[in-house]
Amino acid sequence: MQDRYPDPEIFSVGVMHEYLGKRLSLQDITDTRGYNRMVVSPDISRPGLCLSGYTYKFMYDRIQIFGETDITLLNQLSQEDRVAAVNNVYDFPVVCSIVTKGLSPPVELVDAAKKTETALFLSPEDTTPLIHELTDFLGEVFAHHISLHGTLVDVYGEGLLVMGRSAIGKSEAVLGLVERGHRLVADDLVRVRKAVNRLTGTGDSLIGFHMEIRGIGFVSIAELFGVGATKEVQSVDLVVRLLDPDLVDEADRSGLEEKFMTILGVDVPLVEIPVLPGRNITLLLEVAAMMNIQAKDTGCTSAERLNRKLIARMNRKRFKDSYDRKNSNSSK
Repeated sequence: MQDRYPDPEIFSVGVMHEYLGKRLSLQDITDTRGYNRMVVSPDISRPGLCLSGYTYKFMYDRIQIFGETDITLLNQLSQEDRVAAVNNVYDFPVVCSIVTKGLSPPVELVDAAKKTETALFLSPEDTTPLIHELTDFLGEVFAHHISLHGTLVDVYGEGLLVMGRSAIGKSEAVLGLVERGHRLVADDLVRVRKAVNRLTGTGDSLIGFHMEIRGIGFVSIAELFGVGATKEVQSVDLVVRLLDPDLVDEADRSGLEEKFMTILGVDVPLVEIPVLPGRNITLLLEVAAMMNIQAKDTGCTSAERLNRKLIARMNRKRFKDSYDRKNSNSSK
């Protein structure tokens, strides 16, 4: 399965340009040289110290960003010193380089890139926003990931990963959510990635925002409901597992039982809903999302608050009964 991020095993400079060329307005000035070099790190490097001659532990295996400070430094050097400074960088097998802010790179920098068959790009973007955009994308590419069978939907900003056996009605229930104004992220197969302790999910780049509805076939959510009914990436905040009717006795009735599903080492809250005749699964999914939001905002669920009230009432009754017995005995 290929999701909307490339696999790190094939993530070359050419693939990076394919995915980020338009987003970062990258202009290739070295005629596709070095496109076969692999990007192996989610981090980037600023070559400032290396330009000055300090090459100890230079991170040459990262994408190099030449910002205004770096280009200004080079322009202030004599031609001889500029050649030496550039060679300090390109004596290493640099992955590729990007010059930001629409700056014109010195001829010596362009020549060194061409001579060493290294891709050199220009971008009009400011340095800091470009670095943020680039590192965010690289972080997703190199994050641990897994493919899960299910449907991911954004409900009020909560990412619901709906799971269950094949043909139990996952897609139909989520289609109802889309009809109610929520947004589809992925159907059938969901690629889940882990960045720090946060999980995000995307869909298949070929299938796009299509859903398989038994009896109808594949339907395009973007075409039927508009692009506003779809979303590229969504956090995974709650797993909802749809159960067969014969497992109804296993479902939690009070809401006090905490269940989790561990995905890539992260515990995600789990709700199990039996699929029974006459039940509005779409509505129940929506309620599950709202309850998860409420639990985050208040620190507890409505079931826990009700349970505390019931316990408090029972404690008051026991205290009253004990008080009445004590007074009854003393009056005798």
